[in-house]
Amino acid sequence: MASQFVSKAQLLEQLREIVDTEETGFLTILTDTNRSVLLRFSEGKLTRLHCRSKEAGEAIQVLAESGMVKFTYASAPEDTEPELMPADSFLQLIDPGGDAGASLGGGAVSSGGAIANDPIKAQMLEIATEYIGVVADMIVDEAFDEGRNVAEAIDYITQAIPDANQSRAFRDAAKEHFSSIDV
Repeated sequence: MASQFVSKAQLLEQLREIVDTEETGFLTILTDTNRSVLLRFSEGKLTRLHCRSKEAGEAIQVLAESGMVKFTYASAPEDTEPELMPADSFLQLIDPGGDAGASLGGGAVSSGGAIANDPIKAQMLEIATEYIGVVADMIVDEAFDEGRNVAEAIDYITQAIPDANQSRAFRDAAKEHFSSIDV
């Protein structure tokens, strides 16, 4: 890639191509705020996500807030790590308000008001926001898609949190809060 910064849209196109063609390798990204992020893909699945703090949530936030980026992609051997999160969810997280997930066959559309009108979802959102921040709205909305019950929604959200410690902490807090529902 050239040494000049390019629009984040070009990065999103590269990410879609990696996922669609099931490539395996490293994508190194430098943002216009001088932050770097490393993404590891194996057969088109995001398996690792690194930023300075080693927190996946920070890496997502850095990419979501960036407008211009420089990036390079290098092929690598397959990775044995499990998928961190579905690629469409990752693209939606780093392109808030964009149509990144739509190009991968859909993804969730935030219902906004639907959470406010459902006390269970609202409580889940409050707990999830503690552990995953501003992206919680979208993830909680997705968690209750397809008629999932509370226990299934907790499992879905837990799997969507890339940091293992945060994931466990969320699961414990949610199960404790919803213990009267028999989760």
